[in-house]
Amino acid sequence: MNVAELMYRNARKHPDKEAIVFKNLRLNYREIDALSNRVANAIIDLGIRKGDRIAMMMRNSEKFVAVYFGILKAGAVVVPINISLVKSEVQFIVNNCEARMFIYDEVFAPVLAGIEAELPGVENFVVVGADSIPDKQNYHDLIAQASDQMPAVEIDENDMCSIIYTSGTTGTPRGAVFNHRGILYTVCNSGALGHRMTYYTRNLAMMPLFHSAPLHLYFLGSIYMGGSNVILEAFDPRLFLQTIQDEKTTHFFGPAVVYLTCAKLLDVSQYDLSSMEMFVLGGSPIAEEDINLILDKFGIRGKNKLQQVYGFTESGPTGLALFPEEIEIKTRGIGRAGVVGSETIIVDPEGNKVKPGEVGEIAVRGGGIMVEYFKDPEKTRGTIVNGWVRSGDLATYDEDGYIYFVDRAKDMIISGGQNIYSKEVEDVLMSHPAVMMTAVIGVPHPDWGESVKAVVSLKPGHSVTSEELSEYCVDKLAKYKRPRFIQIVDDIPHNPAGKILKTEVRKLYGQA
Repeated sequence: MNVAELMYRNARKHPDKEAIVFKNLRLNYREIDALSNRVANAIIDLGIRKGDRIAMMMRNSEKFVAVYFGILKAGAVVVPINISLVKSEVQFIVNNCEARMFIYDEVFAPVLAGIEAELPGVENFVVVGADSIPDKQNYHDLIAQASDQMPAVEIDENDMCSIIYTSGTTGTPRGAVFNHRGILYTVCNSGALGHRMTYYTRNLAMMPLFHSAPLHLYFLGSIYMGGSNVILEAFDPRLFLQTIQDEKTTHFFGPAVVYLTCAKLLDVSQYDLSSMEMFVLGGSPIAEEDINLILDKFGIRGKNKLQQVYGFTESGPTGLALFPEEIEIKTRGIGRAGVVGSETIIVDPEGNKVKPGEVGEIAVRGGGIMVEYFKDPEKTRGTIVNGWVRSGDLATYDEDGYIYFVDRAKDMIISGGQNIYSKEVEDVLMSHPAVMMTAVIGVPHPDWGESVKAVVSLKPGHSVTSEELSEYCVDKLAKYKRPRFIQIVDDIPHNPAGKILKTEVRKLYGQA
């Protein structure tokens, strides 16, 4: 079986079942299957062959779904690109994966302007949404002329399915290669089974589908079960809550910033969220007090409806889950080893499992981990060791096996020989009622090597000074851990999934 067959199978088993809801558009499985067939045949007619890479830079929509499945049905390899990237980053990814075709929403034409000549391998640019652009193929014209029958392309489960580039929060993106078997393993186990999905699941697909978690675990997980996906193009707190109420969605995955924005800025109790079976937290660790705030503001304390997950691009993403029955007991944890479809351990630099209470690196093993980094065997060998994929995340675990996130290994600050975990400092600052978001980094110090700097953004309508925040930390952090510098800014660089881009933070604010 391959990923493309998920759509084809549903179109045969229950063609009239609602598959996709986007704005005022509702498509059943027969319709979205036919649309993706048209995309597949259109790109085959343009010369795409099995194994060719196709880059796509598209917002969430029914067209994203059609293009994604169309690429796979053609036997090609899909390379979804983060829509927030700048020209140089897009250029790097497209050239690195050796894409022969680039499909993009018209709104991203300015990103491509000026770099097309630097993409020598791309033979066809396909624009979605434009009536006509010189030297570009038009998506609507192509599919209008193409057959809606399933193309006759033999796809093996071990064939390359997609290359998903890491978010680059700590450096240059790397292309994680997945085959069809690996993605299906994740979709079935960590996605559908791990999130208790059924034929009646209505997943709210609001997080960008170019990210592996919303795509593999939730979007494809619901399709695997024959469920429905209600798609939103972007996050608007009122629209998000109203959509849950109107569409009676059952599942949603998103980062802490989505939940906290709603909890802090809106009266969530005014919306009927009773249809929801599972709210899922992921993308980055969250402070214990923020989990309690979400439980209370969303009215789900004691109802077993909130689950926290941990994974990373290279792991599928799969790894850990703090299930609804556990989250109110082990609120600080990120899960326990042994979730469906994977194993997770904490290891020292030599790969030995550490003892409870000791800090080590999270490593994951399972059928859904990446095959390799695209054409980078050296980095692959450094990341996949004896079948375990290393995360670069530091953690510890207790006697019950529950794992607690400590920090990104690359984000750890060493000041005067002392290890300082940025997340510990961030958690303290985030507990201040005026703070919306914070990023803690190390900045150069002539004597200590590094000193602690906090970059902070505030909630609308709130005010606080750097001095007041410094005073707030006095009885909450050891002296050597306290920020020596606090800079208040309007916004902190983060990706569409809400993950802070520490690389950009360091570029902008990396001096004392």
